[in-house]
Amino acid sequence: MRSTSPEADKLRQAVLIIFEEITMLTKDGLHCIDSLLRDLMDNDKSFGGEVIIIGGDFRQTLPVVPRGTRAVVIES
Repeated sequence: MRSTSPEADKLRQAVLIIFEEITMLTKDGLHCIDSLLRDLMDNDKSFGGEVIIIGGDFRQTLPVVPRGTRAVVIES
């Protein structure tokens, strides 16, 4: 997105940004959004200093089992 685009202007004017279904987003996607907002807002704070509300059904995400046996993975 170019910093002179109409979409960039809308993001700059936003008071609040809501992300629904954030659990479906990869960490790389979240990093891209963070980088984009930092660049557009010219602010080095997280998400360019914008107020962000995230939502989604966090029960849909899989548990993180670093190194477990098959039984441990199934149990979690």
